[in-house]
Amino acid sequence: MEIRRMTGRTRILSAPARFFAVAAVALPALVCAGFFAVSPARAGSNFVNELKARNAHHLTGKSILPKGKQPPTVKRDWEDRLKRESWQLSEGPIKVSITLTKGGPPDAMLFLTPVLSLSIEGKKMLRVEGSESFPDNPVFLVQIAEMDPGNPYKEVVFSTYTGGAHCCSDTRILTSSKDGKTWKEVELGPIDGGPLKARDLNDDGRYEFAFRDNAFLYTFGCYACSTSPFHILQLQDGKLIDASAKAEFRPHHVASLHRIIEWAGDDMDMNGFLAGYVAQKILLGEGPQAWKFMLKYYDRKSDWGLVNCSVKEDEKGECPPGKKLTLSFPQALERFYKDAGYKLTK
Repeated sequence: MEIRRMTGRTRILSAPARFFAVAAVALPALVCAGFFAVSPARAGSNFVNELKARNAHHLTGKSILPKGKQPPTVKRDWEDRLKRESWQLSEGPIKVSITLTKGGPPDAMLFLTPVLSLSIEGKKMLRVEGSESFPDNPVFLVQIAEMDPGNPYKEVVFSTYTGGAHCCSDTRILTSSKDGKTWKEVELGPIDGGPLKARDLNDDGRYEFAFRDNAFLYTFGCYACSTSPFHILQLQDGKLIDASAKAEFRPHHVASLHRIIEWAGDDMDMNGFLAGYVAQKILLGEGPQAWKFMLKYYDRKSDWGLVNCSVKEDEKGECPPGKKLTLSFPQALERFYKDAGYKLTK
């Protein structure tokens, strides 16, 4: 029997709805703070001590690695006053201009949208609209960076911030064909946080995207209760691929594990923590040890994220009546890892 985990669909809020987004997360935040707690299992000193002992070989290094080289960049932060309406960025034959346009009704008098225009050797190639952000206060970042060595030009990264609670960067990559004659837009999709930067993680001249894997947020605990492993994407032949498991990025996974362990404390929600912790250990080739550790400490009373659907969800992402199934946390976690691409061995 096929069992699918029930999931919501990520979407970028419309401009008016973002004003009310804070209220949408108020209840989960209160739950995490304990105001409406369901008495979840909490980490004690024994848990934290064993966690650190099992990972002592990883805790000798730094939890934050150097950021690496920065490509040509232009950005506008939300603290900046709106004194200009256009920006320019260029490198070699690539020229980028960013302008601001007023949003459509009913927000035309409130919101401004960043618009990027790309030219190659003076020839216009693409025009891309970013997401609306704060009223009269658009937040964006543009970079020219080598992300896909399989074509003759560097890529253009265009990332805007939608605003709202726990949301979102809206990031597009402008990349050329292998012969350099045409360009296309590759959408990354919404990612938690502000504008997303491309980073050269291993100083090889190729830039990647790196962020905490958003699939873990709200899955087995509230937003603030969830840990997430380090997630890395590369652009290859015009498509984004998951490069998290590549050996060259191991130092970043060690640093991420270090940060996860530093976050562990006595009042921590157990299952939200363990889901991200085990996944990070999987990426370090230490999944079996972490799985046994999870089995010892997981919260057997919490049912957050354990309701699954035994058939395919409908177009709205809802499970048909009578097809819901409640799994144990280990069962749900194993299926979640399979769906998310984490290769668990026990």
